[in-house]
Amino acid sequence: MTRKKKLNIISVLLALTAIAMLGIGVIMKIPAPALTGVGFLLIVWALQVIK
Repeated sequence: MTRKKKLNIISVLLALTAIAMLGIGVIMKIPAPALTGVGFLLIVWALQVIK
């Protein structure tokens, strides 16, 4: 598996986790999971820039 494929898989998994965290944060009205989700999305963005 190439480095680019590994980064793509990591990006997809982080994005899915971020969406779940944002959903939990909005539904339960808890800011911590929502902020974590935003942080994960920023990490995904950074990984895409690195590629």
